[in-house]
Amino acid sequence: MPHPTRSQVQRYGIAGLSVLLASVLMLLLDPLLAMTRSPFLLFFGAVMVSAWYGGLGPGLFATALSGFISTYFFLPPLYSLSLDWVNGSRLSLFLLEGVLISALSDALRVAKQRVERSLFKLQLSEEQYRQLVVQGQAQTNTLNAIFSASVDHIYVFDQAGRYRYVSDGGAQVLGFQPHDLVGKTWKELGLPADLMEPVDAQRETVMTTGRSLTSETVFTTDNGVRFYEYILAPLHADPSTQSVVVISRDVTERKQAEAERNQLLVREQAARAEAEVQRNRLHSLLLQAPAFICISRGPDHVFEFANPRYYQLVGNRELIGRTNREAFPELAGQGFFELLDQVLATGQPFFGNEIAAQLDRQGNGSIEEGFFNFVYQPMFDINGAVEGVITFGFEVTDQVVARRQAEALAADLRIQQVALKKSEARFSRLVESNIIGVLLAGPSGTIMEANDAFLKIVGYTREDLHDGVMNWSEMTPPEYVQQDELVLQELAASGSCTPFEKAYIRKDGSQVPILLGAARLESDELAWVCFVLDLSESKKVEALLRQQAEELSRANRLKDEFLATVSHELRTPLNAMLGWSTMLRSRQLDEATTNRAIETIERNARAQNQLINDLLDVSRIITGKLRLNVRPVILVSVIEAAIDSIRPAAEAKDIRLQSILDPNAGPVSGDSDRLQQVFWNLLSNAVKFTPKGGRVQIRLERINSHIEVTVSDTGQGISPEFLPYVFERLQQADSTTTRAHGGLGLGLAIVRHLVELHGGSVNATSAGEGKGATFMVNLPITIFRPEPTDMERVHPTVSDTAPLLDTPRLDGLKVLIVDDEIDARELLAMLLRQRGAVTTTVASAREALAIIIQSAFDQKPDVLVSDIGMPSEDGYTLIRQVRALAPEQGGRIPAIALTAYARTEDRIKALASGFQSHVPKPVEPVEFITVLASLINRF
Repeated sequence: MPHPTRSQVQRYGIAGLSVLLASVLMLLLDPLLAMTRSPFLLFFGAVMVSAWYGGLGPGLFATALSGFISTYFFLPPLYSLSLDWVNGSRLSLFLLEGVLISALSDALRVAKQRVERSLFKLQLSEEQYRQLVVQGQAQTNTLNAIFSASVDHIYVFDQAGRYRYVSDGGAQVLGFQPHDLVGKTWKELGLPADLMEPVDAQRETVMTTGRSLTSETVFTTDNGVRFYEYILAPLHADPSTQSVVVISRDVTERKQAEAERNQLLVREQAARAEAEVQRNRLHSLLLQAPAFICISRGPDHVFEFANPRYYQLVGNRELIGRTNREAFPELAGQGFFELLDQVLATGQPFFGNEIAAQLDRQGNGSIEEGFFNFVYQPMFDINGAVEGVITFGFEVTDQVVARRQAEALAADLRIQQVALKKSEARFSRLVESNIIGVLLAGPSGTIMEANDAFLKIVGYTREDLHDGVMNWSEMTPPEYVQQDELVLQELAASGSCTPFEKAYIRKDGSQVPILLGAARLESDELAWVCFVLDLSESKKVEALLRQQAEELSRANRLKDEFLATVSHELRTPLNAMLGWSTMLRSRQLDEATTNRAIETIERNARAQNQLINDLLDVSRIITGKLRLNVRPVILVSVIEAAIDSIRPAAEAKDIRLQSILDPNAGPVSGDSDRLQQVFWNLLSNAVKFTPKGGRVQIRLERINSHIEVTVSDTGQGISPEFLPYVFERLQQADSTTTRAHGGLGLGLAIVRHLVELHGGSVNATSAGEGKGATFMVNLPITIFRPEPTDMERVHPTVSDTAPLLDTPRLDGLKVLIVDDEIDARELLAMLLRQRGAVTTTVASAREALAIIIQSAFDQKPDVLVSDIGMPSEDGYTLIRQVRALAPEQGGRIPAIALTAYARTEDRIKALASGFQSHVPKPVEPVEFITVLASLINRF
């Protein structure tokens, strides 16, 4: 630890001496003045003297020493260091005041010393400042001269954005003199805001961060648009003022030069890119070309490029970078190298046709001869000098060899023709009989001779035969080519073939079926005599029989579909009628449910009655027993009656009915009931096939000598494929189990027959599916028909059913009912609830599947009861989707198929699809509950 300096000893010595002096004075004065009453009076002076002279440390030392002496000598109990609470507080207050006095005295002492040192320094630097001012003025003058001569423009801004300095060039750019700018802001000078606001913002950034910034700006002057680059930097020359210096330079010429250079660069890059594209395109074409191509350059003909076809031609030997003579030593002496030298020297191309070359294609020294069509094309540089040769050509070895072989065969053929003429007379007598077609044929498809019967079969003339136009191979359709090859093999092996059926293509392009037999001529194995029988008539008979069989099959299929549809359409209303009647017999329904049951039974009975009437009408039409009660008829009242009868159905679907009826259309002769049936059928169809919110219009007007009634709608329309059959019996656009609309497909057939009985006509038009349909009925003004006969009306009856109370209880059983008919759903739900079951009803397969999947395990249905015929997805689709689920998802749920399709094959299909039971409609309640209970073992 370092020893205290002498000055420290002095300061602490003075402090101790001051305290000692105060203590002596206190002891001397105590007997006279009772100093113990004010024990710290003189010690305050000692502390002040010590702190003033020595500073904070000696002052604190004097405070502590004074407190100790006062406690021992002057505070009771005297000569003891123990104090009571009052004296302790007095001592603490003295110590605190001593510390404050020491601190204040020390601060005053230090401040006095600093003032003295500052005054000295100020006096010392005053002279130096005068000298610096002189030097600064000289430097300022020098800088002003430099700035005035500089191409750069210099501005100095103070903290408030005022100009402190502006060079002459800078002021000239702004249109002022330097002294006009100094001391003012750009706003006071009226400078453009779009020019100065960015600079002002950058100036504040520089003053805030203390960092330089570089930027660019555009300034419009009298000389046009000028570009400037400038830098902003903090100015540290004057610490008392925060200033920013801005140095700008006019770079307009450089910018223009850069723009021109960039444009040139862009054009150069575009040109290079286009050249690269063209080069790549040319390279791709050369690689994919079917001809062999290569490029050689220089007097030594060094290979620069060769396409795959060239490599394939020369045996894939190494080429690039080698000369022609190095790559093809076997071509020496064959004249090719000399031709390349000639083209390179003269610049004239060389064209070679079927030029022979001896090549080592395999690379093993074996020489093969090939023939080539090629061209040596000179390649010029930008100065027009020949710098290389492009070789382009095709190998024609196969063609040359084939031509030579053909010439040899032609010579052989001429020899054979001489021999053939010897048998020509005999063969001519044979073929001139013309009983059946006879021809003399060769293996390559040639027909050397044929009689008139054969020419008639294939539609050719004898001139065609002599001109060589006929060829049995070309006359054979592609599907018989393989059969002909087998026959040729049989002819070669045995000399004859079993007669077989085929066809020939006639001259007019049609095909003629034939029966053909052939035998090889013993004198010539390359020719056969063939006998041809025309099968056209027999094939027509076969086609007619086949067509009749197909029509019978179609009629049988239509019958089955019709019977299935009749079963469905009859059983559907019966289902609701039988069910509700059984519920009524139980006498357990309230009044509201009873009324709904009666309404449902009546509605379905009327629907069933209409179906039966349609069937009876069709039967009368087929047997010719339909009669009309002819009398004058006012069509307006007939049409209005039809509209009134169909209006409830239209209002239920929110369909707007429009009628435009000409009261002066005049009467017609006809049966008013049958005419009302016509218009009711047309309106009923329109309402049935028009969606909710649609429109149906009926128009009555007289046109010349007939009455025209038009029924149009905005419904689903008729497809072009079905439109021609719309008035046919049993025809429906959709006869599947997923169809959205019921019916037998008889209504429009009845309409057409009734209109025709009245001497009129009916036709239908539609723009297509989803675009509505229009039916137009034309009736003559006057027609006469015989009196109609009375027709018997048949009314269906319902048999008695077993009491519902005798069926087993289904308490707590959860049953999911799926049926698109609301009556059927409500009937089944009410029936099951009366026996204690908990029912859930849905109208589609999709809703049912969602309930099965999404229900908790303990809330899933115990039994599924599903209708088969439903729109979009039928019951078969639903059960397949359910059976595809895992058992814990409901895939094993017992299921009953409830359907109006009641044929045996329908039951088999339902069971095969995954249902456990098949219950036909109409449902007999006791039977249905018994089947359901037996399905879950609840007996």
